[in-house]
Amino acid sequence: MKKTLTFCFLYVLFVVCAGELRSEQFSATTTYSIPGYIARHLDSPSCLDRQVFVNPRNELHQQHQPVSCAEIFLFWKRLQFYGWVEGGFYFNSEGNTNQHFSTISRDGHREDYQIPNTGNSALLGNVQSANPMLNQLWIGLKRDIDTRRGFDWGFKTDFLFGSDAWLSQSYGDASFDYRGHARDYYVSVPQIYGLLGYRNWSFKIGKFETLLGVEQLEASKTTFYSHSNLFYTEPQTHSGVLAEYRYKPNLWFNLGYVQGADNSFRNDFGDHGFLGGIYWRPIPSISVWYTTYAASLGNGRYKNGEYHQGGTIFQHTFAVNWMISPRWYYTFQWNLGSRNGKRTASDATYFGTAHYLTFRIDRYWKIGLRFDQIHANQWMDDSGFSRPFTGNYIGDLYSVTLGMNWTPYRRLNIRPELRYDYAADSRPFNRSNKREQFSAGCGFVYLF
Repeated sequence: MKKTLTFCFLYVLFVVCAGELRSEQFSATTTYSIPGYIARHLDSPSCLDRQVFVNPRNELHQQHQPVSCAEIFLFWKRLQFYGWVEGGFYFNSEGNTNQHFSTISRDGHREDYQIPNTGNSALLGNVQSANPMLNQLWIGLKRDIDTRRGFDWGFKTDFLFGSDAWLSQSYGDASFDYRGHARDYYVSVPQIYGLLGYRNWSFKIGKFETLLGVEQLEASKTTFYSHSNLFYTEPQTHSGVLAEYRYKPNLWFNLGYVQGADNSFRNDFGDHGFLGGIYWRPIPSISVWYTTYAASLGNGRYKNGEYHQGGTIFQHTFAVNWMISPRWYYTFQWNLGSRNGKRTASDATYFGTAHYLTFRIDRYWKIGLRFDQIHANQWMDDSGFSRPFTGNYIGDLYSVTLGMNWTPYRRLNIRPELRYDYAADSRPFNRSNKREQFSAGCGFVYLF
């Protein structure tokens, strides 16, 4: 814990002292839920969007010009400081009797010392019921790459404090930022990686966000205050090397080696896996992407009083985003997961879908509707799919969420929502006594 706090202090001190940093121009008007590595090519111009793409036939040629000394000193001006604060409150129909969890076992590591308050179900992510929450204090620093003249390098590092930070900790091998917590509040380093780029190639080396799924943990990139249940079946981060090849502006590929999921750089259990995907935009209004994660989960070593789960895991995401009109957006997601477990994890498979429909009323208001469904053939809290986030259910689980975004000021986003969850074959709510739950909440995101 002391090492984590020391790192956080030094990180914040560095950001504050870097006087030449400029704030990234965020917009609080997120149009739809979509991964950041895809949204950057669709929403607003970025350094990557301005690159000159060179295909194998050399139909486009870069104009090589000498780099002046003045441009070398522009290094500091290319640094971008960004961040946001998210807070809010969330009610459920069962009140404080709906216990979040009393003890948790994350990937086989039992943690009786962590006893969050009673309140909302673990399926919602928002832990406390009715009480105000600080979900995210997110601070980031990055330097994007620009390969118009050939080779370039950059980096990205994020720091997170709040009730959401436990989702991005390195719980897979119980190291790095894993012990940073104080009851319902945690600290984590969601991403810390270096970037190397040359023409159409770029490489991430370090800890980075997963390619799986549609929704993201970052509050600035989501439409809804809560997350879909499908979100909690997916890993949040990976450590390793990820390559991206941009064959054309509308077609690129990702492939890389990762040390399992939600692990730190230590990788104590020897997890090894593949992470990859393909993105294609056949027409300006439609984007299609497929991503996959396959891994061997280590050696089953004994640590912290528990065995590592071991076994193998495969997860897939297929998604489509359709800009129906300048005001209407629709996103479809399909997930499939298969787990061959050992020791503390059971063999399990699941599949699920999520649908997102958003309508932009005007520059200040947007309304969104989300429906997601999961079918699991094994109790998901024992299956090893990003446990314990998947909760204690089996069979079919459904969720419907209606939300609104109000942006009275370009850096402020107010997000009220109503939500209904229903489990057809189990009772995951109100301490395993009920099949359904109604919820309502409101989140506030301020970008800086």
